[in-house]
Amino acid sequence: MQTTKEYIQAHLPRRTAESNKGTYGRVLLLCGSGDMRGAAALAALGALRLGAGLVTLASSREVIDALSASIYEALWLDRGTPDLLERSDRMQCIGIGCGMGQTAETKQLVSALLEREGSPLVIDADGINVLRGRAYLLKEAKRPVILTPHPLEFSRLCGLPVETIQADREGTAKEFAKAYGVTLLLKGHHTVLTDGIHTFINPTGSSALAKGGSGDVLCGMICALLAQGASPLDACVIAAYLHGEAGEKLAEIYSEYGVLASELPAAAAKLLREYAE
Repeated sequence: MQTTKEYIQAHLPRRTAESNKGTYGRVLLLCGSGDMRGAAALAALGALRLGAGLVTLASSREVIDALSASIYEALWLDRGTPDLLERSDRMQCIGIGCGMGQTAETKQLVSALLEREGSPLVIDADGINVLRGRAYLLKEAKRPVILTPHPLEFSRLCGLPVETIQADREGTAKEFAKAYGVTLLLKGHHTVLTDGIHTFINPTGSSALAKGGSGDVLCGMICALLAQGASPLDACVIAAYLHGEAGEKLAEIYSEYGVLASELPAAAAKLLREYAE
């Protein structure tokens, strides 16, 4: 079914006067690399603007040195720290893959987190790419898994040509989600969101979002909602709707040509005022 404003309002996690930063969850983002530092920043801003109580960005030292002086609200963790997995156990959500590159480190961390019991794991971008030929790991996952591929990434994961996927986006996504026990957000015009049982079609968005970094912001937004208690499917449905609407609102100012991914988090946060009432 198509997502509606009424659905967003009914399922958005609520905030109360009697609360603190721990109330709204801890997010761990494993993102970024030397030549893709911006991906880490965008994911962190997406999580912070959508209300996560604490956001820890685990990355390489060069990424941390480049970003820590400008994103004051985040916590920072060297991704090479020996107790990284143990620290991940204390999080309410983990996001992995944005700007990490298809490296041995990415492959090892995705595998290790899938094998470990714990909070929901959002796998994006290169986190999905390193599962090429290893989708069976998803069936064996010991934690809830959310995948956020664009059609080419989904093609690499499921083995179907992009043309086949695009010819039946809803059916292909639902079949995969059901077979592998995951929640799937298939990006594109009319983004498909499904857990294999229930399926939503997102009506918001435009070509304004067709720009590098938009997906990184969306990953962070999903993580924030999960950390605040939303179900995996609802977190994807709400984040996709707000992300798309934020792009639309910004395009009214800058045109669909001129919207920057870095502008999306604040624009989405402004929209929350009307949905939270």
